[in-house]
Amino acid sequence: MVSPLTAERLGSGLDSAERDAITQLRQPMHRKPELSKCEWKTQARIREILERHGLSGSVPFHNTGLYMDILGQANGLSRSIAVRGDIDALPIQGTRDDVPFRSQVPGVMHACGHEIHASVALGTALALHRQRNRFSGRVRVFFHPAEEAEPVGGRSVLSQNLLDGFDHAIGIHINPNLPVGVFNALPGAVSKSADQFSITFIGEMAHGAMPHKGVDAIAIAAAFICEVQKVVSREFPARDATVITIGKIRGGEAANIICPEVTVEGTIRTRMSERREQINRRVSDLAHGLAQLHNGRARVDQIRGEPAGSAAGSPATSRFCTHRPLAHRTTYWLQPQTRWCVFVWTY
Repeated sequence: MVSPLTAERLGSGLDSAERDAITQLRQPMHRKPELSKCEWKTQARIREILERHGLSGSVPFHNTGLYMDILGQANGLSRSIAVRGDIDALPIQGTRDDVPFRSQVPGVMHACGHEIHASVALGTALALHRQRNRFSGRVRVFFHPAEEAEPVGGRSVLSQNLLDGFDHAIGIHINPNLPVGVFNALPGAVSKSADQFSITFIGEMAHGAMPHKGVDAIAIAAAFICEVQKVVSREFPARDATVITIGKIRGGEAANIICPEVTVEGTIRTRMSERREQINRRVSDLAHGLAQLHNGRARVDQIRGEPAGSAAGSPATSRFCTHRPLAHRTTYWLQPQTRWCVFVWTY
């Protein structure tokens, strides 16, 4: 079933020039990705395309981001809506050689789809600008920098009050597990809080032939990596969807030396805000306890990230809590909060 929404209300959607502009943004972004807080060329490319299509006056924020306001010219109820697409890449090496616009930057790629999110935001801005005589109110399109790394660009949106006076907000994220033209929605939490930790286990160096004269930091780190998963599986309800990920470990200088220091880095994600403090505390307690058990020490640094994005259930949300195909592969996800928020998972 195809929803009658967008085709009837937005007419032709994107014209051929706007479709070309989206490709002209997405492929170069994928070919020349830029990490968080370094998106200068991406910012310039977005600005140039906007201006080429008659959208001048974009405003920078968080140094490498920008936003653009489109003012409707029709009569009617005047509301303000924000649309957001992130633009930064990840420090990951691309492995596919079959893509003609694959990353040409060693160790950096758009592995999370931000070049697609930015392209959708661009297409939204261009189409609404061309059809501005068909709606009233204001649309502010954000090209959001530094989504992947602290300090994140979203904090500048808040600190600079860039959403003051807005009624609704729309964000998107691709999901390759969904069929093309389908979106996913549910009431309640739609994203998880994201906290980071860096734990250094400190032991004592010794020769590998005499381990009893040292304290093996690798053994402590290995115990922690195994035991920390039990915090999730044995102390928290499965419905919380809590995830602890160890993504980085470094330590050791030689194969025949008892390692005196190992650093383990990872993330903690959960949908339940009331358990966030508890799980962060348990990770820290476990690190200190295991280090002490092995006659070592632990230094724990925790970086609090963003809270879980959630929505209270309502009839308006429930209408959209299903997989719904829409015309032109356009998707909406309604979440009533202090402001109505829309977050889209689509492919």
